[in-house]
Parts: sequence; structure tokens; C-alpha cells
Amino acid sequence: MAKYTLDSLPVELDKYKVITLDLDDTLLRSDKSISETNKKILQKAQQQGFSIAIATGRHPKSAVRVMNELGCLNENSYAVCFNGSCVVRLSDYIKHNDIVGYPTVFRTTANGKLVKTVAAFAHSFDGARVHGYSVTRGLVIEDHNPYTQIEIDTSDVGFEEIDFMKCDDHEEFFKVMIVGEEQLLDKIRKHLPERLTSIFNIVRSNPNFLEFIPNKSSKGTGLKSLCVRLGYAVERSIAFGDAENDLHMIQTAGLGVAMANGFDVVKAAADVVTKTNDEDGVAEVIKKFLK
Repeated sequence: MAKYTLDSLPVELDKYKVITLDLDDTLLRSDKSISETNKKILQKAQQQGFSIAIATGRHPKSAVRVMNELGCLNENSYAVCFNGSCVVRLSDYIKHNDIVGYPTVFRTTANGKLVKTVAAFAHSFDGARVHGYSVTRGLVIEDHNPYTQIEIDTSDVGFEEIDFMKCDDHEEFFKVMIVGEEQLLDKIRKHLPERLTSIFNIVRSNPNFLEFIPNKSSKGTGLKSLCVRLGYAVERSIAFGDAENDLHMIQTAGLGVAMANGFDVVKAAADVVTKTNDEDGVAEVIKKFLK
């Protein structure tokens, strides 16, 4: 159970300086839009000295689009991307003007040999498919299916169809995912071998996506790297999320906030549970810390 309710949450002005926001089912409403209330509150927070950052499983292009829509995109905007395997200064990404090869503040990757191990494991289950993000090629998929189409639509970066078993052993990947029916991923998770669990942080970002993040990275480790970059202790951060891939970030932040629509395990670990993503849950917390 969370430590506080919205009504009992202690408020100390100037205690927090960094706000990190998950996108789907957190900042974004169920229809993928951003409410005007959340926009206004986040703009006000930025004007009062808060650093606003995105923490997402998506490509940096999505973070740029969302920060621009928020009206908060500037030279010092950052994003934790691919569920923690890289931190990007968004102005550097924009100047680079390409969806691959962009500079990063922090990054960790898995090589092609490891990715082939994940793919081979996935292929031992009927109906499981694989896609991932290559450092040099962007979004790579095995074939079109309803789940890879979700990734294509949300990331808006194009894609390349590949045979994962033929990728070069030294190719770098930000992350790799096994996708499929919810019940199938439940089964796969019960049979994860130690050779994978010892290397990857394996998290469910939604019922149909099982994500393998290299070197035990997470949104939480990404948040730590971001705070170092900004010059603040991680205790001065507020993090918002709803799903399992947000769990470590919520546990790491000075104030971890779970959405009311979030996974039970996330709500149990949070400092406070706010309203749902369709009820301006982000704004409900942030406005308490504004002057």
C-alpha cells in the first residue's frame, strides 16, 4: 500500500526539482492525447524551475513530439528512452536530424549474439514474435503482426524487417522484445532461463510486450543518470508511472507516484497513488508543489 493519499501527501516547496513522466497510461490519456490541465501545470512547473523529462520505452522521436506538444521543449530537455538503456538530450537529437546514430548522455546495449539468444528462446514458443531497436538500424521486426504494428504506430520511426538469427554478433541493440498474446507471455515468463535473467532486466510494459533491457538497466537507472547530468540528487525527483517497467523508477525517485489505473505492484510500491491518466493524475500531484 502506498505511504500517502493525495490528501495526506506532505508538501515541502522547493524539495523537488526534476519531474519524470511515463507516457502511455500516465501522461497520455486513454485516447493518447494530453489534457490541457496537464499541459498548463507542467508549463507552470517548468517556469518555476522544474526540469521536465520523459521516461519511456519509446524512441527519442516520441519524446520530442510529446515535449513539443506540452510546450516544454527547450535546449535542456531530456528523455530516458527504451526503458532506461539510454538518456538523450533532445536538442542534440533534433540537431542530429536522424533516427539512428544520435548522441546520447548515457547508453547501454546488448550485442547481436545476446539478441539471437532471446530470439531463439522466443521461437521455442508457438505464436511468439520478436522486435527490437538496433543502434544503427532503428526499429527492426520479424514480420507484421498486430503487436509490431502498435510499436510502428506509436514510435513513428519506420522499420526494417530482418531475420534476427542472422544479425551480426557485434550489432548493438538498445532493447529487444518478445510480443504476443497475454496468456502466451505469462507462460514464457514462467520459463525464462537464467542465461537471460542474469543479463537482462525483463519487464512487462503492457500485457502483450515482454521487454529485455540490457545490463539490468531500467527507467530507475536512467533516472539516476539524468539527475547526475542535471546536478541534482535523485531524492529531488518526482517520477510518475503505471506499469511494471516504471517500478524501479518509482522506487528510485524521491517521490514515486503511481497512477490509479496502474498495475497493483506499482501502486503498492509508490509513495502516493494519484488519480487516473484520464483524470489529470499528473497535474493533481504537481500542483501541490507549485507556488
